[in-house]
Amino acid sequence: MLQFDLPISLLRIGLKAIQSIRLPAFAGSKLEGAFGRTLYEIACTRRDLETCAPCPLRSICPYAALYAPALPEHLSVDSLENPPRPLVFETHLGQERQIAPGEPFEFGLRIVGKAVQHLPYMMAAIRQMGEHGIGLTRGRFQLTEVYSIHPYTLESRLLSSAESPVVHLETFTLNAADLPPVPDGDLTLHLQTFTHIKSGGKIVESLQFPVLVRALQRRVSNLEQIYGGGKSLGGNYGELPLLARHVEIVEQKTRFAIQARSGKPTFRTPQP
Repeated sequence: MLQFDLPISLLRIGLKAIQSIRLPAFAGSKLEGAFGRTLYEIACTRRDLETCAPCPLRSICPYAALYAPALPEHLSVDSLENPPRPLVFETHLGQERQIAPGEPFEFGLRIVGKAVQHLPYMMAAIRQMGEHGIGLTRGRFQLTEVYSIHPYTLESRLLSSAESPVVHLETFTLNAADLPPVPDGDLTLHLQTFTHIKSGGKIVESLQFPVLVRALQRRVSNLEQIYGGGKSLGGNYGELPLLARHVEIVEQKTRFAIQARSGKPTFRTPQP
């Protein structure tokens, strides 16, 4: 079985609108784009270069570490043209949101592996994002508080606030050993955002469980080898997809929900 060394930190970012803010239905990508542009403004000292690759400061630059990491030798640019980013922005889903001036709102931020060392730069970028404005109205906001959250014990730890620019780095970290066991019997998986998975170079329309497992395994191992301890290097990547064949998909309501059942390796054609 593959081994992973990939701790994850979960943050809750508290904000307060200064102006009216209109956020789209799926705001995560918009926030990440605004965050990346702002972090580039703060961290990059060689804007004369077209890419991060030739920059002599690439190994210590927060922007490069999060958006253009140098790959380990065994991961070539050809095999991993667009490395996964170690950040996930979690927001409301499914409908536009209008935030009035003075109204508090928040989003979640998941930070993968060693990327957490750049937390002070991340907080500085979020504060500056507030000055630039976000959303369809480019409304400005103020950062009020940042908490590190343990997802299972629900413990919280204050990392930063509006009253102090100091950022504490002692986050709760979630490791593989902390994950709860998978329950026996039926398991329903909800894909809450638009999901594009390729198999054989083509976008998958009807998602089979082994294809999903291979895609997840590939993404997690890439993250672990870039931002984690690299324990998955040289592991057996064929074991989990073989075991996944013993999971029967009994219902696929849409492209965004799957119900699976462990048992014999039989499959039913997913229904639209």
